[in-house]
Amino acid sequence: MTGDRARRTSSGSTLRLVGGAGPDGPDEPQDADLPEDDADSLVLPGQRQSVAVGRHWVVSTAAARGITGMANQVLELLSSELLANAVLHGPQGVAIGVQMRHTETAVRVSVSDASATNPVVMHNGPSAPNGRGMAIVEAMSSRWGVEEHAEGGKTVWYELELDEF
Repeated sequence: MTGDRARRTSSGSTLRLVGGAGPDGPDEPQDADLPEDDADSLVLPGQRQSVAVGRHWVVSTAAARGITGMANQVLELLSSELLANAVLHGPQGVAIGVQMRHTETAVRVSVSDASATNPVVMHNGPSAPNGRGMAIVEAMSSRWGVEEHAEGGKTVWYELELDEF
């Protein structure tokens, strides 16, 4: 996913989906308004149990920062999707990282793994047993993207604009 794409949801909201470069090109950071020094992070083993542990950590960290209600529930769902992807599609047994930062208006959750394979948004039919995770992230986040690491691996992130809740 490269560049910006705008998309309208069924409720009429416009979502801006971002990948690779920042909104004004490759030199602007994607998260200029979400300070690095205010980040909470957790490293988990690349095991199935880590999905539940990471999901719980995101929910409780968000609640401790005052993010509750529907916004917290959406954070739980989307974080679960990114964590499951990292565990299922990343190298087996290799650690995954989770990071959360926020301002008064937005929250960003990032999940890092050692896989160089970027996630794909699939639009599977109703009878397909899986493959909907990134479509859910695309539909419910304000924006999302992938940052590839020079040393290998990637970080998949999403943001929620808190004023939408």
